[in-house]
Order: sequence, then structure tokens, then C-alpha cells
Amino acid sequence: MSVDRFPHSPKEEKFKFEPEVRAELDRIIEKYPVKRSALIPALKLGQKQNGFISSAVMQHLADIFEISSMEVWGVVTFYSMLKTHPLGEFHFQLCNNLSCALMGSAALLKAIETRLGIKAGERREDGKFSIEKVECLGACGGAPCIQINEDYFERATPEMIEDIVSALEKGEYVPPVGADEVAPPRAGVEVGKVEG
Repeated sequence: MSVDRFPHSPKEEKFKFEPEVRAELDRIIEKYPVKRSALIPALKLGQKQNGFISSAVMQHLADIFEISSMEVWGVVTFYSMLKTHPLGEFHFQLCNNLSCALMGSAALLKAIETRLGIKAGERREDGKFSIEKVECLGACGGAPCIQINEDYFERATPEMIEDIVSALEKGEYVPPVGADEVAPPRAGVEVGKVEG
């Protein structure tokens, strides 16, 4: 089991919200009776602007919220949606919980790692893909499940991976499979089929 450590930058990078992002944060903070309650939305804004939550982002937010950087770190490491390292343009999250494990998530992970040439927890050198094992995606009825960015692919199989990755490498849209099928598909795209 690996333990996350507070990230420190060897370059001592600096971070400050862009003026329009800071204005959005101030608007969000005003909604809460206790300022600290806006920390998670603030972290999400920092992650969006910076690409991930670095030590500098945490230090900046600690100053804004008048709390210690370790308090910020405690929140960052609790929520899996908050990332302390850069992700790929297409981030694969593979459910590692019981339902998915029983339905073949190990074979699915192996297929993804083999096709992308990286292991879980890594980002491909070109920055296009990254893989992460997560505890639960909340799609037990569609196990095994992977999430690519915001889209779910339920009842995923190793055979699906080649088509999905090939399409993403070409910049093609890959519609979700499973519960997200209730979302309206893009014009001319059949749900559950990879364009090509």
C-alpha cells in the first residue's frame, strides 16, 4: 500500500488564481456561511486552472482560507477527484471494487495497460493517456466499469479497449456505454458504437 506524501516542488513554483477564476472563487465563497466550506470548490478551480493540485496550489488556498497547508492536504488526499499529479488528456479510471473485480476488472486493467504501454498510476509520455485504479465508480450493476474522463463504459471487456483507444488516438468521439446512454448522443453517432 502506497502512502501519498505532501507534494513539494523542487522548482518552488508559484501559483495564483487568474483574475476571472479568483472572481468565481469569491462568488462561491459568498454562498457559504463558513468560508472554509468552499474549500472543495476552490480546490476544483485550482485543479482546473493548474491541471492538478500542486504544493503551490495548496499553499495559495491555505492562505486564502486562513488554514494550514496540511489541512488542505487532508482534504486533497481524501477525495479521489482531486489529483496531485498531471493526468493524461484521456484519463482511464478502472473500478477496483468487489463487483467489478468479480466481473473481470483485472483482465480489463491488463488490456488497458498493455494497449497504452503504461501501468496504473502512470501517464503516457506523450501526455495523451493516464490510468488510475479507483475504489468505486458507483456502477455495480454494469460491472466491470471504466470511466474515461467523464464518460462511463459499463460491462467493459478487454476486446473493447482496442477500438476505444484507437478512436481516441485519432481524436474521434467515443460515446459512453451503459448508464450514460440516457444522455442524448451526438448527432449521427449511434450510442455504444465507436465512430470510425
